[in-house]
Amino acid sequence: MNSLKTTATHFRYKKHPGDLFRNTSVQLLPHPYKNQEDFWVWFHPSYHRSEDISDLGDLYKQLHETPCQDNNLLSSKNELYYTSVAKECLLEEIKTLEQKIYQDCFENFYLLIIEGHIELIDSHQIENK
Repeated sequence: MNSLKTTATHFRYKKHPGDLFRNTSVQLLPHPYKNQEDFWVWFHPSYHRSEDISDLGDLYKQLHETPCQDNNLLSSKNELYYTSVAKECLLEEIKTLEQKIYQDCFENFYLLIIEGHIELIDSHQIENK
């Protein structure tokens, strides 16, 4: 029985993308969902200065550091405010923002390929160099 050999796909930027997170070295193409952070770093159009990435970090911080209970409405000097945000609301905001970030990354990845800014390399090409 013949065994199937799986080849890994690599990529590299043809020109330096101009930031500290990315370079022109050959990298293993990250799986978008199994290796989310690497995928975002390499393919988000402005990962290091993105408000969406920053907001997502803030939401996760709030999720883990703030007691997420049912909202308690309080009033003080003619103002109404919530003492905490429901966990479900935070999770929904996180999900929505992650979907937007993924969309930005997928669109940018596609543009990088069709405009020729990155090249895809299979492991056979790397072995033969």
